[in-house]
Amino acid sequence: MEQGREAHCSAEETLTADYKMMMTLGQGQFSEVKLAFHVPTVSCVVVKILRNKKKYASFINSEVSIMKSLAHANIIKLFHVVHIGETTYLVMEHASEGDLLHHILELGSLEESEARRLFIQILHAVQYCHDNSIAHRDIKAGNILLDCRGNAKLGDFGLSAKVIPEQKFSDFCGTLYYCAPELFGEEAYDGRATDIWNLGVLLFLMVVGHFPFRDSSVAGVKQQILAANFKVPPHVSIDIFNVIVELLVINPGRRPTIGQIMRRPMVRNSEARSPPTSTQLSQAPQALALSRP
Repeated sequence: MEQGREAHCSAEETLTADYKMMMTLGQGQFSEVKLAFHVPTVSCVVVKILRNKKKYASFINSEVSIMKSLAHANIIKLFHVVHIGETTYLVMEHASEGDLLHHILELGSLEESEARRLFIQILHAVQYCHDNSIAHRDIKAGNILLDCRGNAKLGDFGLSAKVIPEQKFSDFCGTLYYCAPELFGEEAYDGRATDIWNLGVLLFLMVVGHFPFRDSSVAGVKQQILAANFKVPPHVSIDIFNVIVELLVINPGRRPTIGQIMRRPMVRNSEARSPPTSTQLSQAPQALALSRP
């Protein structure tokens, strides 16, 4: 018991000494996200503070476990986990340019060359997740962060889940405007197929500047989603148009896999013209990772 108290005090003292909380970046149902300064490496990090209430325990345990298993250039890196009493602190990479949603809102919509570049990076991140049997289940512009080099980083794995072969989900999760039609039905659904639908909504938003399904009421948005009732403006290039239409298919079994999307002209031709993206993390986060075993 005494050892437990000592460990508790040690973790709290280390957290207080090494990390200086600066400002709140966001708040969720059972979490708070803060920008913090890591004193030993003189660098900024993001600290996600999770309240360990019983009804959220499975989500928290899943998020921590999944984030510990991830290592990809286009996924937010988890550096350290601190448990203090009924609170868990996730110390993560800070993407200094904010989220993709704000970037789109500032510009109205993205130039197609930038949309292609960022979307391909997001595809690589999601492909890595699916290859490792992880369904993200909440892919949206607000969960895509941009680093100081303007590269995309997939974040927020709070609703993600490990998927065993043929596993289906029955819980409703995600964000209304991104929801796949099967989420409104009574049958269990494939989490990876809903990720594919999310990507279709995301790509549409990137190049058009608004959501494909929008109405003044929740019921109206839901009805449009169930009918896949959307229209791609004529200014959108045919290769991007084809991918959007292929991703936003009502029947989840007919949606392409990430591997199939990677072979489409929009992706294949763009990758052929572009230099490879660096997979190296910056020096400060590397130092942080080494200093926090």
